[in-house]
Amino acid sequence: MRWGNNYKEILIQKRMRKGQTTAFIILALVIAVLAVLLFFFYPKMSSVFGLDAEPNSFMSSCIEPEVVAGMELLSKQGGYANPEGYILYKGEMVKYLCYTSQYYLPCLVQQPLLVAKFERELGEMIKAKAISCADELENYYESRGYEISRGEDVKVDVSIVPDRLSVVVEAGMTMTKDTTQNYKYFKFNKATKLYSLLMTALSIIDFESTYGDSETTLYMQYYPDLQIQKTKLIDGSTVYTVRDVTSDESFTFASRSLAWPPGYGATA
Repeated sequence: MRWGNNYKEILIQKRMRKGQTTAFIILALVIAVLAVLLFFFYPKMSSVFGLDAEPNSFMSSCIEPEVVAGMELLSKQGGYANPEGYILYKGEMVKYLCYTSQYYLPCLVQQPLLVAKFERELGEMIKAKAISCADELENYYESRGYEISRGEDVKVDVSIVPDRLSVVVEAGMTMTKDTTQNYKYFKFNKATKLYSLLMTALSIIDFESTYGDSETTLYMQYYPDLQIQKTKLIDGSTVYTVRDVTSDESFTFASRSLAWPPGYGATA
């Protein structure tokens, strides 16, 4: 009988330990889920529960719509916000990235530093919004009892690298309430295939300037995620739209190279 009672006690203890282990695992999972939710939704939750939003997240959410709109506009117009030397195509001003006004001659490259040009154009387009977002951030914290001091100028730097676009807003800001926090830079990153699209466009205009034309099917054979629409127009111009099928992003530009007079044109 004594052995039987000991056996029952041992069995009960094992079940209790097993139950405690299960409870600890469940608790750990709950904590992990809460941590993930806080990481992704902290700025939104802050506004709901009256807490202070994290400054970098505040700036990122404020500036993102302007960045996206700027990228879309520039991508439709050959990387230029207000292009000169363009062709009107389907209602859009499409910049000539390679052009000659003469017949029988290959074009001259108009913008060899396309990535850098896109970065500068986008930076100029979003600067006003970046200043506005910095003002909103300052007002937000002042309304919560912080003492704010800021630098005199706001600077914007855009960087386009493989698979990512980065925006750095330099708006030196010091926030004081119990403790002092300094924020010199606010950073925003966006996943994008824009870099590969721009580099493909550069490769195409290199062929246009050298041989007067390009063979786009070769690109699509080597890069299955790439689609290139090539439209030849009656005036000798060619409009290219380079698209990444995974992100559905595209970049459109124009070229006029090795053009023929009306009635003498080579077949497209």
